[in-house]
Amino acid sequence: MKQLILRNSLYERIYRSLGIVCLVMVIVIIITGDKNEWSFWIQIVAMLLLGLAFLSLNFGTLVNRLTVEKGVLTIRWYTKPMRIILPIHEIDEILADENFVRIVMKNGRIIRLPTGMLEFEEKRAVRKFLKETTGF
Repeated sequence: MKQLILRNSLYERIYRSLGIVCLVMVIVIIITGDKNEWSFWIQIVAMLLLGLAFLSLNFGTLVNRLTVEKGVLTIRWYTKPMRIILPIHEIDEILADENFVRIVMKNGRIIRLPTGMLEFEEKRAVRKFLKETTGF
């Protein structure tokens, strides 16, 4: 199994700071709020869940992961809500430019992976990983 994991450090900092802000808001609500009101408890629960979601980097979805195992390419990208599973023998070509890596399948389907927000070395690592594992 080969795997490439990329983290967007700018998004990580933004999400973690938003999580800290949400948790500080929980403390402020606890100090200033009326504990007998039902809206107080809804605010507390909502801010706690939102803060935890931000601190956990949206439950791990901001981590880009490419995995090749037994002839199957698995893509977990921050812009895609679900994993994409592609058999390597069905890949027709892989194209790359400044903003996207495009994986063209034999049936005509195109999978676009946005790389515009990644650093140059990370873009090169994605292209190199795909070239080594798929042969394109």
